[in-house]
Amino acid sequence: MVRGGWFGAFSVFITVALLMPLASAHEQEIFNVILVEDDVRPGNITDVTFVEGNGIVFRMRDTTENASMQVRIDLDQDGLFEDEGDNVSSWLTRSCELDENGSLVNESCAVSHSIVFGNTSQGTYGYQVERLVNNSPTDVWNYTIIVHPDIHEEPGQPTVGDCFGAGCDEESEVGDEVQRTSASIESKLSAVMAIASLGIFMMVLSIRKERRIKNSDRPSTFLESE
Repeated sequence: MVRGGWFGAFSVFITVALLMPLASAHEQEIFNVILVEDDVRPGNITDVTFVEGNGIVFRMRDTTENASMQVRIDLDQDGLFEDEGDNVSSWLTRSCELDENGSLVNESCAVSHSIVFGNTSQGTYGYQVERLVNNSPTDVWNYTIIVHPDIHEEPGQPTVGDCFGAGCDEESEVGDEVQRTSASIESKLSAVMAIASLGIFMMVLSIRKERRIKNSDRPSTFLESE
């Protein structure tokens, strides 16, 4: 029982140790854009944290009676918004009617529209939101989406804008600190893996020893002839 409890705890430790390097990987983030009666919030999406692989959800929140909105994104970047290569939503409304089974009465009805920018989508995209009330146009808003590159820099490698030569002492100190931090992390990971390997080795020895003890305590059996 003791060995089983120790083995379970050790297994959890090994799992956590092996997954630690994966924690820094980029995870997809979803950006919410709210459509109200007189604005789009936010309109322009230019923050450097919005990178390739992220997505946007446009949510209709205009409570005006018989109001609807459509989102059109110029994906092919030709200045037009309704080409075959563009992303165009259905006409969004504040709510959709459901039947007794919870299904949409009108399958084309939608209250939101989503889009995910792929891993090679870096660039600037124009988009517009058109608003109708009672099927009559009232407003058209134009905005911009900037998709920044998703850069994973290797520690210690020089990048564009790095300073070399005289006058770069301060930058050099910062770079040295980053390298020291990176080396410290690598050292800790190496220690974790070493401890894990030692633990596995000790566990194997413990299991073999336990089996030998059980075999030595087992009584011998003899066949008796009549």
